[in-house]
Amino acid sequence: MRRQGTALHLSVLRTSAKMDSTPRREARKEIGSVRKDAQLDPHGALGETAQDRIRTRVFQPLFLSPRFTAAIAAFFLASAALAAQTATAPAASSPTASSPTAAAPAAAPASGAAASSPAADNSLFGSETIVPSSGAAATGGAAQTPNAAAGGSAGSDDNSLFGSESVSPSQGSGSAAPQNEFLKYDQVKVGGQIKGSFGWNPVWSPAWDGSAKLFSPNSAYITPDLEGRFTLTAKPLTDFGVNTEFRTQWPMTTTYSVYAPTQASSSPTQNSWTVPNITVFAFYSKFNWQNKVYFSFGKQPLSWGVSKGAFQPADDIFAVTTAIDLTNTSDEREGPISLKMTVPMTETNNFYFLAGMPTPTDGSTAIDPKDLRLGVKGEFGGGNTEMAAAAYYSYNDHPRALLMGTTGNGDLNFFGEAILKYGSERRFITSYSSLPVSPFYSATTATYDSTLFFSGTAGGYYMNADNHITVLAQYYYNGEGQTKVSAQEAYSYYIADPSAIDRIRLGTHYGFLSFSWGQFLQEDLTANVYAISNLSDGSGMVSPSLQWQMFDYMAVSIGATFTFGAPGTEFIMYGPVVNSYSGMVFSTKPAAALNFTLTMSTEAF
Repeated sequence: MRRQGTALHLSVLRTSAKMDSTPRREARKEIGSVRKDAQLDPHGALGETAQDRIRTRVFQPLFLSPRFTAAIAAFFLASAALAAQTATAPAASSPTASSPTAAAPAAAPASGAAASSPAADNSLFGSETIVPSSGAAATGGAAQTPNAAAGGSAGSDDNSLFGSESVSPSQGSGSAAPQNEFLKYDQVKVGGQIKGSFGWNPVWSPAWDGSAKLFSPNSAYITPDLEGRFTLTAKPLTDFGVNTEFRTQWPMTTTYSVYAPTQASSSPTQNSWTVPNITVFAFYSKFNWQNKVYFSFGKQPLSWGVSKGAFQPADDIFAVTTAIDLTNTSDEREGPISLKMTVPMTETNNFYFLAGMPTPTDGSTAIDPKDLRLGVKGEFGGGNTEMAAAAYYSYNDHPRALLMGTTGNGDLNFFGEAILKYGSERRFITSYSSLPVSPFYSATTATYDSTLFFSGTAGGYYMNADNHITVLAQYYYNGEGQTKVSAQEAYSYYIADPSAIDRIRLGTHYGFLSFSWGQFLQEDLTANVYAISNLSDGSGMVSPSLQWQMFDYMAVSIGATFTFGAPGTEFIMYGPVVNSYSGMVFSTKPAAALNFTLTMSTEAF
């Protein structure tokens, strides 16, 4: 399979970067190109494009390198000396094997090799290919790949932290193969990423009625940012491993205050305490049963959909947070405490079982069994096409049936998700009227517990690896949209009643488009643009950006955000904010904003 060859390509690329005279930055760019191929085309739809580039840009320079030839000669000389020493050494009295692999024959991997400790990962999770993170991306702008928009931080999802795995059924008679003691990590592996930026953002609102002045924005503010992600990967046993990720962001602490009355005075006293902004984003273990059934348990991201763009309705079901960063649509979203079971049936067919538990909001650790969320998925593949059928059930939620598929031919690929939902947790606003005294209003609502709602998304993406161009287009139909009121009226209702806030968008029809051009005009420039629109109310947002990579650890970018639509529509409300320095005031009319950003120390480790 295509993905199973990627790890080998990446390993050779890294070797070339160390041994050959080719500059490290050029090799790093080639590695990034291969990573993009692996993310864009997990099922091999791109044919031989990336392999041809590997052969011409990596293998040939590598094999012709004098350092490579010297290293190979040194390797054979050392091997010959070791063999001679072993032959003259006296035999040990115990029957201990002379090499780790002689102790017991390990199960042969199906294909491919892991980027780090391949035998260990194969024995734990089946035959898999580790696809490293794509590194630091641009700040702001559109997607450089269908899975990651420029500006998103790499290493943020489960695949970039711990490797993207493609589990294959174990070969042989079906009995558990003996495993060697060297198939484990002697030490805990520490990794992560740090990203810092410093931006300046002027905002004009309204922007298009003739009142805006270029050198007199309505607001201008500085946006410093510092983010850290730290990962710990441990594998103390050959069939058991633990993955952990911590996240932090500036400001590094948060202060909470509580007012409590006192007996001596009627005035309440303020009690405050400060806590660090450190969250446990993931903490789960992976293990298997006889290399036939693969498990992961703990707080983990649960991704079972196929959508690559800004709308991911299948993943919304289990995600703790459903908001998607438009500049990094591939960023893994936080998941619940859950159990995931994978049963490989054939090389291309798999069965999945998921059980997730909601996060308590009252600090309690006791969960009502009726809140347990269950999901099953069957995955069937053939050629470059993969189809999946899934179902979701929870006693206190509304059941869903899902159908998903991906296909592609060459550089052009397509994806789609369809969801049929029985009932809805939403309160549909049927009428709304403002009262003379603002902000009071009168509204009536209705709920539908036994009505079928259909939602779905379809899209495609094109990648030209030679010219570093990526285009993605997506359409989303939201069968639970609010059709009787405007976005501003819906927001007013939900703010007054937070328990009724929608988990998904308010409109019915949406569109998303992203374009990225790497090495634009020169190799250190990247141009991006993304656009999103509520096609139902005619509002939208467009954001172009241009980034210059000054050197490996510093980049500067300039970008803009423009909103369009009638007052009170969704993306007018969703667009740039005006900072009044006493709070954030959302725009009520079309707005424009510029951003000048210096990104520093963005590096995975």
